[in-house]
Parts: sequence; C-alpha cells; structure tokens
Amino acid sequence: MTRATLTATPSDALQPTAIAITAAGFAPGETVRITSTLVDDAGVTWAAHGHFVADAQGEIDLATAPSEHGTYEGVDAAGLLWSMRPPSDTDRQFMIDATEKAHKLGSPQIDPVKPHVFELSASTDGQLRASTTLSLRRLAEGIEQVPLRDGRLRGQVFRWKERRLPDGRKRGCIFTFTGSGGGLELGYAPVLASLGYDVVCLAYFAYDDLPKFIAAIPLEYFEEGFQWAQQALGAETIAIQGASRGGELVMALASFLPEYVQGVIGIVPMYTTSVGWDPDKGFGGPSFTFRGEPIPHCGAGDDPDWDRMRRIGLAEPKGYALTPEYRKTLEEPETRANPLPVERAGGPVLLISGVDDQMWPSAWGSDLIVNRLRAKAFKHPYRHLCLKETGHITPFPNTVTTFTPAVLHSLLGIFLACGGTPAGTARTSRQSWDAMVAHYHSVFGY
Repeated sequence: MTRATLTATPSDALQPTAIAITAAGFAPGETVRITSTLVDDAGVTWAAHGHFVADAQGEIDLATAPSEHGTYEGVDAAGLLWSMRPPSDTDRQFMIDATEKAHKLGSPQIDPVKPHVFELSASTDGQLRASTTLSLRRLAEGIEQVPLRDGRLRGQVFRWKERRLPDGRKRGCIFTFTGSGGGLELGYAPVLASLGYDVVCLAYFAYDDLPKFIAAIPLEYFEEGFQWAQQALGAETIAIQGASRGGELVMALASFLPEYVQGVIGIVPMYTTSVGWDPDKGFGGPSFTFRGEPIPHCGAGDDPDWDRMRRIGLAEPKGYALTPEYRKTLEEPETRANPLPVERAGGPVLLISGVDDQMWPSAWGSDLIVNRLRAKAFKHPYRHLCLKETGHITPFPNTVTTFTPAVLHSLLGIFLACGGTPAGTARTSRQSWDAMVAHYHSVFGY
C-alpha cells in the first residue's frame, strides 16, 4: 500500500474562494471514499462523502472525478462542501426540532464571523489513508465589528481599522438588509467587508426595540443610516444590497433616495413592494412610506389561512409554494400600474433571481424592472442574472445547500417552498458571487 495524500488548495481562504481538493498515492482504479466533516457551534456534526475511482496515476481531482455515490453524485469540485448533512440526514424534523435559528433554516450554527473548519479524510476499505484540514474564513484581519445604536438606528458595522485604502482613497460602504425573517443580515456582510469595504448591517424590524413586523416603515430611517455612514465612516460612495423583502427594499431606496446610493444589488427582488403586515392590524397599507406618503405596493389579496398553510407546508415535501398567490396579486392591473420608479437610481443595478423561485416570482419581477429601465433609457449599467436550477435562496459558494428547496420561516413557523435544487443552487452560487464582486468593482473602483 502506497503512502496516500489528500490536499485542499488553498487550505485557508475566504469562504467563496474556489477550492481544489485532490488525492494521490492510490492504486490505479482503486475506489476511495473521501469525507468532509464540520462541527458547528451547537456541537452538531455535519458530514458529506463521495466514492471516487483513482485514475491511471492513482490520483483523484474532484474537479474532474465523478462521485459514483454518496451525498452527491457526478463531477462537482465543491460537492463535499455544499452536500453536508446533519446526523438526521435531510429529514425536515431536524429543522422542526431545532432550537438554533440557523438549524431551523437548515444551516450549520456557526458565529457569522468565525471560519468554517472542515476535516477531510480519504479511506479505502474502511482504513484511513490520508487527511487534511480546510479553513474557510468569513472575516479578514483588520476589521472591527461594532454595534450601531445611534438615535433610532440599530445594527452592526464591520469597519476597517485602516480608514483609507493603500492608495489614500476612502473606503466604499455597503449597506446590507435582511429579508422577511428580520434581524441583522450577517450572511453576506462579513465576507463583503473582507473585500475591503466598510459594511453596515442596518436592521429595520424584528430586532432590539425596532418594529416587530414590516408595516409603514419610513424610508427616512434608512436616510438617517446613510447620513450616519457619511459622517461616522466618511463614506463618499454607498452601495446597498438586500435579498427577498430586503431586495424590494433596496429597489425602493434606490428609487426614492438616489442622492445617497451609487449602486444597488437586488437579490430575488420585486418590481414593487409588498403589502404591509402587522399581526394586530392584519394585511393592508404600505410596507414603507416616504415623506409621509405610501410608496408603490401591491394589494392585500386574500387573508391568508395560516393553519392551512402550516398543514400544507408540513405535508408537501417541498413546502408551501407562495409564488402562485404572489403572482396573482402582483399581476393585478392596479399593482402593475404602480411600480417602483427604479429609473431614478443613481448608479449601476444588479438583479439576481432564481428561475425556480417558489417563494415569489423574482425572475418575472426582475424582468419587469429591466423592462422599465430600458423603457426609461436608464443611464447607468444594469444586469439581470437569472439563475437556472435556483430558487429563492442564493448563498455564497462553498455553503451548505442541502435544505435550500424549503425553509422553516423563523417568524411564521411555516415550511415555505424556496425552489431550486441543492446541487443547482450550489453550482450557480459561483455565478452570483462573481457578478456581485464585479458590480462592486464598478461602483467603488476597487
């Protein structure tokens, strides 16, 4: 038996970095099981594996060698990272029984700024032949995480200790916004900061003493946030990013506060905003206001039957699909005649959607945004990246996507269909990440 090796290159990198996993020193044609494990902060062990056949040189490269069977099949360089499962495998009971928010969403519970540390091993016939460690960092050195509590502003800031770039220019600033789960957006934020930008995670509901739900939230709150960044961070250029309800929010901010925003990324966004919702008052009215007036929004539609939605969400393998109901409401003539004035945006626009979005029709909504920009002769660059095999969830590369087709909503407690496939979502994550990086290069010049 020859001495085998297992290598991850690079072995320490920022989370979205493409990782090459290779093995050598095996007999030609030998079947090798390669396994990845990750222990999260709650003590849950996530694992993935594949069975590979060594080539004529006794080598295996996951970028070219197919997994014949395991937690994923076929050729996928990142398969051992996205196909990880907890001990209960893909049973949704894992999410139902979970006490940690990340587990309820089907993800490892790991501090947002901590690296994800994977143990990789290669074995034949049950005998360990080689092992190595891979660390995917989420926050670069030189960044401090500080709370934001100024007036009514609430959130967290990832701020570079070196206030200027090496060439003396001021750093760009990105605002990131959460979706319908509320709280802070900490999935994208630390990684975006690691690219060299200051990042403000500005909460707007379901956090601290802010409103619990989205109803008549004034855009002036976000205007105060932009002004704070200009003064406290010295931000001369500001970009904004949000997903889902955060996606519609950033399109609204770009439309009504263009003097502050030089670039926008709407992830699974919509061409108008959703109706407001307060459990004490029900559905109705705007989600957001500006200068005391409602901004464009869709109608209330039919009152949802929450018990029915919960029953269907549990019974259906892919959860409760909201897209048909959303599409019906969003296509009403009054709503179609009341879109966001996105042509006012003050910089480049990037829209990222999933063809199979089952939460709401983000690809269709993004097309309507593009059509409006075209019709209004929008003067800045714009792009709609419509991802096949992807639904409502658009994570970074090298992220666990096993549970992405459905999500247990953290506020509603309903299994909602997201669409897409775990493998497809993982594959297209590289496209969305590359597009995001290119967008920020165009906005900030670095």
